[in-house]
Amino acid sequence: MFNLKTVLRRAFVASLVGCVGFAGLTSQAVGDDLTIGSKAPALDIEHWVQDGNGKFKPVTEFAKGKVYIVEFWATWCGPCIASMPHLVETQKKYADKGVQIVSISDEDVETVDKFLGRKYNAQGAKKSGDEKAADESGDQPKTYRELTSAYCLTTDPDRSASKDYMEAAGQNGIPCAFIVGKDQKIEWIGHPMSMDKALAAIVEDKWDRAAFAEEFAESQKMDLLMAKIMSAARSGKTEKAMELIDSAIAATESEQTKTRLQGMKFPVLMQKVGKLLQSGKSDEAMAELESLIEAEKNPEMKKQMEGARVQLVMRDPTNPKFAEAVINAYASNKDNPMLINSITWDLYEKFASGALKDKDLLKASRAAAEQAAETADAASKAAILDTAAHYQFLDGDIKTALKTQTEAAKLAEGSVKADIEAFLKEIKEKADK
Repeated sequence: MFNLKTVLRRAFVASLVGCVGFAGLTSQAVGDDLTIGSKAPALDIEHWVQDGNGKFKPVTEFAKGKVYIVEFWATWCGPCIASMPHLVETQKKYADKGVQIVSISDEDVETVDKFLGRKYNAQGAKKSGDEKAADESGDQPKTYRELTSAYCLTTDPDRSASKDYMEAAGQNGIPCAFIVGKDQKIEWIGHPMSMDKALAAIVEDKWDRAAFAEEFAESQKMDLLMAKIMSAARSGKTEKAMELIDSAIAATESEQTKTRLQGMKFPVLMQKVGKLLQSGKSDEAMAELESLIEAEKNPEMKKQMEGARVQLVMRDPTNPKFAEAVINAYASNKDNPMLINSITWDLYEKFASGALKDKDLLKASRAAAEQAAETADAASKAAILDTAAHYQFLDGDIKTALKTQTEAAKLAEGSVKADIEAFLKEIKEKADK
C-alpha cells in the first residue's frame, strides 16, 4: 500500500546512505564537448527493442522540424523505472506533434528483455514517489513491456551513445534526458521528470535556449567538481575530498551552491561505511561509523551520522542494541516529526510481518508516532496520523485507531487519500464485529 510516509522514509534513508544522488559519478573527467546549443550527435544504437507499436522508426540522424528526447536508463535504476509511466504519457501527449522518445540502456538485450517481462506494479511506481505518473497511463499494463511499448526503448551495449551524450556532456547520473530541438541542436539536459515545461516551450517555439545555456553551464561546473570530490572519496582520499569541498565553499558567493556543497560532506564521509556494508561487513561498518561520530565536531553532521547509526542498527532487528538505538532516536529527534515517521513506519512493517515482537518497543513506537502526529505540519500530518492509527490498530486499540484514521482521512489529499480511506474502512469493519 502506498503512503506518503513511505516516500518520506525512502527520502530519509537515501539521505543517510548519501551515495544515491552521486551513485552514477565516476572518476572520468566531466566533459564539455556537448552542451546546450551543441549539434546533437547521430545515434548509433545496436538494438531497437520497442518502436511505439510500429509508430516510430529507428533514428540515426535527427530530422529537421522534429523534437527528440534521448533518455538514458538501466534496469537496475529505480528512478529510471519510476520515470517510465511519465515517459509513456509524454510520448502519447506529443506523438502527433513531432516528438519521439528514444530511451537507451547500455545493458545487453537479454537483461533488458528479462526486465520487460516483469509484472508492472502501479503501486510500486507510487512508492517511488511519483504518485501522479503511476496513475497517468489509464488502463494499467500487465508488464513493463506493455508499459514501454508506447515509445522507443533500446539497448546499446557498446555504449557508443552513452559516450556521445552522457560522457560528452559530463552527465554521470541516470535517468538523464537530452531534448534535441527542431534544428537538431541540444535544447535541454536533465532528469526526465523535470522536462515538461521545457518540452512544451520547445514544441511551441517559445524556448529561451540562451538563458538555459547560461544556467546549465553553472550546473556543468558543479558536476565536474562533484565528480572530482567523489572520485577522491572513492579512492579513500577523504581528506582531499573534504579540502575540495571547503575550497569550493570559500570560492563561491552563491548560498545555494554553498548549501549543496555542504550537503556533499556527509556522503563523502560515509563512503567507507557504504563500502563495508556492500561487502557484507556490517560490524566493521558500525565500528567505522562509531569512530566517525566520536570524531565529528559539527553538531549537524554528528546528528546525521547518529541518524545513519539508527538506520544501520535497524537493518538487523536481532541486534542487541536495536531497541536501545531506536528509543534513543525517538528521544533525540522528537522535534522532527518526518524523521520519527520514517523510523516508526519502517518498524511498523517489521511488527506487522512478525519480524519484530518486542511489545515494549511496539508501545514506544506507538507513542512516538502519536507524538509526531501532534507536532506535524499540515503537509505531513495525514500520513503521520495514518502511521499512528496503524500502531493503534496493531496494538488492539480499535476505538482510538478509528478516531485517528478518521482525522487522517479528513486531512488527506491526492492519491494518498484513497489508501488512508481504505485502511479506515478496514478499521470500521473490525470495530463493527
